[in-house]
Amino acid sequence: MSFKKHGYIRNQDWVKDYKFLATPLPQKDELLTSWLTRTAFAHGMTLNNFFSHFIRHDGTALTRTDLDFQYRPKLIQNIFKSSNLPIETIQNMSLRSEEGYLYISDGLYPPKAIRKLIDKRTHFGLMYCPLCLEEDKHPYYRKQWRYLFYNACPKHGIYLKDRCGICFENIKLKNMPIKNQIIFCHNCGRDLRLTRPVKVQNNHRYGLEAIKWFEDGLKNGFFTINNQKVRSLFVFQAFTNLQYLINRQKHLVLDDFQMFEDYKKLCKKLKHYNSKKCGPIYRDFFMTSIIYYLFQNYPYNLQKFALDNSLTHRDFTHGFQNIPFWYKKMIDEVIPMQNKIGREISESEVLGAINYLKKLEKNITQESVAEVVGCHFTIHKGFVRIYKNITSYLR
Repeated sequence: MSFKKHGYIRNQDWVKDYKFLATPLPQKDELLTSWLTRTAFAHGMTLNNFFSHFIRHDGTALTRTDLDFQYRPKLIQNIFKSSNLPIETIQNMSLRSEEGYLYISDGLYPPKAIRKLIDKRTHFGLMYCPLCLEEDKHPYYRKQWRYLFYNACPKHGIYLKDRCGICFENIKLKNMPIKNQIIFCHNCGRDLRLTRPVKVQNNHRYGLEAIKWFEDGLKNGFFTINNQKVRSLFVFQAFTNLQYLINRQKHLVLDDFQMFEDYKKLCKKLKHYNSKKCGPIYRDFFMTSIIYYLFQNYPYNLQKFALDNSLTHRDFTHGFQNIPFWYKKMIDEVIPMQNKIGREISESEVLGAINYLKKLEKNITQESVAEVVGCHFTIHKGFVRIYKNITSYLR
């Protein structure tokens, strides 16, 4: 039987009932597409061709999706039958194995706790540590390199990379050239292990401590906060909400956070974003450090953060879907809910505040007037009603 002619397999269906010709041993924390690509290369094929030949799916269409996140039982079964690996081993390489520990899935797309494969707002491509790849006997890509909180390698003390260090192309396993190892840029052929690492500065090593804390909590399935064991899922749900809350602050105050000044400088630089630089990775690194800081020295850091930034109970809970009881209880204790009625405010008081701001030639907004009056600009219902009435007839 002739299997090849002019460099390609003539009958593409001949292998459909056969086992894989070679099955590399998966690493403990390997990403599914990393192992599949290594398996494809062991067959002398690209990932797309390997799928078309050995797995009963349309290779081109399937590998266009996020294979690491999407859960397809039929696909897992086909890989299981062809590889002879335990099905638990295959399932564990999928990011869906972290469901219930790192995130709750709400659809086909990765949640915020998981990095999308390409999102130029936060990173450029599949991330990697060049020193980890260099040390590997058989280089492979880790699952944790796709976790949102994982922006640097605690083992080597360097930032992760998200592109080739020469041509700046994003890393795509499905496009990699067929080699004996999955370490070469698909665009220029550069060995990714030679990418120059950027060391985490000594005064930023608090961020490495933060990554390790979140990584250990995910592995254990729980965190210890205030001498209480808290399910890891609840903490990562809180992580996502706190990140959103911090990003909303126009004039963030975090005086006790030792990396704060560097964080502010970075945010200014990111206003002039350059896609060839790694600023978004550094920003995520700082963000992980800030959220870790808020969970430490409980409840002092969290209380001071709320006080310094004039944050209310509502700021910490509003819009937080499926809010965990632990988080709600923590916020109830640390930042008590404000009285929605509050003291009685008169129309003349609001009007006086508006006139005062006019004299100072300052912007007149609901928030600035409330600050002069001395109440919350959305929670105090009486103030909101009076302010809207006054501004409606002043127009």
